[in-house]
Amino acid sequence: MKRIVVLLLTLCLVLGLAACGSEETKPAATGGETAAPTLADGQKEYRVSVTDATGAPYTEGVIVRFMQGGTQASMQVVNEEGVAVKALPAGEYTVELQFTDKDVAFHYDQENLTLTADKTELTVILAKSVSEDASRLHALSLLTGESEDHEAYAVEVGCTYVELTASERNYFLFTPTESGNYQFSATDADAVVGYFGAPHFVQQLNAGEETEKGVTVSVRPDMISTGNTGTAVLVIGVDAAEGMTSTTLVVERIGEYVKTISDEPWTEVATTHTPTPFTFPGGTLTYVDINEPDASKYEIVKGEDGNYHLGTADGPILYVNLGKDSPVESLQVIIQGSGSFGGAPIRKYFYDENKEFVKKEDYTNILTTYFENMDQDVGVYPLNDDLIYMIQQGCGGWWDETSPDYIFDGCNPELGWMFAVCYVK
Repeated sequence: MKRIVVLLLTLCLVLGLAACGSEETKPAATGGETAAPTLADGQKEYRVSVTDATGAPYTEGVIVRFMQGGTQASMQVVNEEGVAVKALPAGEYTVELQFTDKDVAFHYDQENLTLTADKTELTVILAKSVSEDASRLHALSLLTGESEDHEAYAVEVGCTYVELTASERNYFLFTPTESGNYQFSATDADAVVGYFGAPHFVQQLNAGEETEKGVTVSVRPDMISTGNTGTAVLVIGVDAAEGMTSTTLVVERIGEYVKTISDEPWTEVATTHTPTPFTFPGGTLTYVDINEPDASKYEIVKGEDGNYHLGTADGPILYVNLGKDSPVESLQVIIQGSGSFGGAPIRKYFYDENKEFVKKEDYTNILTTYFENMDQDVGVYPLNDDLIYMIQQGCGGWWDETSPDYIFDGCNPELGWMFAVCYVK
């Protein structure tokens, strides 16, 4: 009898070990993966993905609610992939979102968010709602010369749902937190996005680089606050098509800022001749005819008195009209404004024979010292090496027909720099 009991116990032990060995062990879900829920009879696996307009997932702060008849049947927090997966009895569920951050308002299209036994997956596209606090912009119209008031709303990197007025431009303000290249676009292809300057000067025309998606703007490091200077604010405008009432404005940082020639510092040219107050001795001024085919008629010669003369060392002294009317507007008017040029520095970019950038020179401040010392009634100062160099370099494109600054149509290129040079016969 004892022998039979021992045999039975041994048989049970062997069978028990075999049963344990045949049970399948399921691996635990790893990071970045979503473990499939265990399905009971009559259940379906329902999957909801929450992304922004670019397809990037919302990975935290979003709760997916599965509703039936206005009552919550179940809920699930999105995982690190922006996905909520739930095993539920097969049926129809309406999806709603809930957010843990109560300080941020979100917007999503609540139409067509229904799951069924046959449709078990859907994607919800989520965007932040634009702030209700508006800033006032005073945009100067280049057409009327009058200031127009507009409202502007703050946006940030990411996707922001904005309401639009089709009858006028809609303005938004973007304050970058780091330098880089930024792209601004809208989810509606019929919405035209542009960059229109800064709040203190809203431009009429788009100043950004247009792309197929929208517009890009480079934000330099010096545009980000480093103390009391303040961070630059970009004005973004959206022109809506007729009938369009809203869109999602997408702000993306698409790359690092790449330093350009415009970031290189300007070299202020030092004068070799110290300007001193000058009084014009009198006489009627005659200007060089820069259209004269024979440039030898205006040969300049430096005399023993240190002045440049016309033709010979004792010929008429040559002057430069810096501050009064001449065949073109004076250099003072060009630099300081109030004329058709509207105020512009006198500068030049230098390149080597391989078209590689070398330096940038600015002649504005040096010329300003000559303005202070010229004859204030006549506006002239004796021609010298400093003035020759600065005019030839800073204004050189004016008589070069290959330059975008070309304005002296048909002049003799050898005489173009003498446009403001005059003498007394």
